[in-house]
Amino acid sequence: MKAMLKKLMVAVAIVASSPVMAADFHGATPLVSRQAQSRMERERQERERQERERQARLERERQERERQARLERQRQERERQARLERERQERERQARLERERQERERQARLERERQQRERLARRDRAHSNYNGGWLN
Repeated sequence: MKAMLKKLMVAVAIVASSPVMAADFHGATPLVSRQAQSRMERERQERERQERERQARLERERQERERQARLERQRQERERQARLERERQERERQARLERERQERERQARLERERQQRERLARRDRAHSNYNGGWLN
């Protein structure tokens, strides 16, 4: 009697822990019904399907994050290029303004020198005429 009780306790422990082990323990007599086995198989397949869907969703999310990051990098690169182009144009504009300023200064200097030469030439003519008049 005691031996049968021990055997029953072992069987209960095994059955409680694993339906597969319970079936092995009892040989060809499954303790789990065909309906329960079918239900457990469907549940296992459902869990696997849900896990595949979860993995697919995670992969899509990863790809979307990568796409967004790539778009952001491209946007930042376009902004950088636009900024560099604006800076280049501003440098060219400043250089052109400086050349124009220098040209205006050069023209003004040439004009002052021309006027100075004219004044000197008029003065020299006036002096030579004046001096010539007294000498005659």
